[in-house]
Amino acid sequence: MYEFQAKDRIYLKSRSFSNTNLVCHGFTGRLGGVSQGNICGLNLGFRVQDNPDSVRENYRLVAEDLALCYPRIVLAKQTHTDTIRLVTEADAGKGLTAPSDIEDTDGLITNLTNTPLMVFSADCVPLLFLDPETKVIAAIHAGWRGTVKGIAAKAVSMMQTHFGCDPKNILVAIGPSIGPCCLTFDPEDAAVFPSRYLSQGENGKVLVDLWAMNQDQLTNVGVLPQNIDQSKVCTVCRADRYYSYRTHKEHTGRQGAVIMLR
Repeated sequence: MYEFQAKDRIYLKSRSFSNTNLVCHGFTGRLGGVSQGNICGLNLGFRVQDNPDSVRENYRLVAEDLALCYPRIVLAKQTHTDTIRLVTEADAGKGLTAPSDIEDTDGLITNLTNTPLMVFSADCVPLLFLDPETKVIAAIHAGWRGTVKGIAAKAVSMMQTHFGCDPKNILVAIGPSIGPCCLTFDPEDAAVFPSRYLSQGENGKVLVDLWAMNQDQLTNVGVLPQNIDQSKVCTVCRADRYYSYRTHKEHTGRQGAVIMLR
């Protein structure tokens, strides 16, 4: 990963994605933007008590910075499911510039050009996918529930089934999210995770490694380890630069992970 800066807005990009010259992409942060008040900065969430006009202006800034087609950005109403939508021409702009029926959905896949796919997070794991051979992209929101359900592996499976993608060709970028240093559960709640992703935390809490869990799910379905680009940026440790629900609580905005085929 490398940083890309536009004025006071800082993005993370995957060098492997950029090297293909096939996509515009990036992981946003909280710096810059026009949102003010309880939620300030580059907030991209419409469901966090921010001024909708400010949110739309933040999208315009991101679209300008990353060379995205603003009117065609596709958003989903995320609810920590493993539901993934195949985005068609009829979906272009839904959630931003057009009414949306993309409900209870935490992943988007398409082979359309000039159609940005975006997911949001504020500690959850954002993943971007690119198959440079078949020219298929995906954006996935993997909270702990989605990770337990294997949404990252499901995205690969759907790319195979619907577009003939070979997992060995798929590039994946995993953006800033809560790290194994900071994600804690009570022992009884941590039982939903395989034990190999758990470690002992302080005050009787259990630490959970969603980064490794998503990485393993991807490699288990054939994605090559060298094709997975992990940012390894913890949103809690770097809450100065990223929205973090565990840190900011009701003052939490949403950062985005976006990808568009040129």
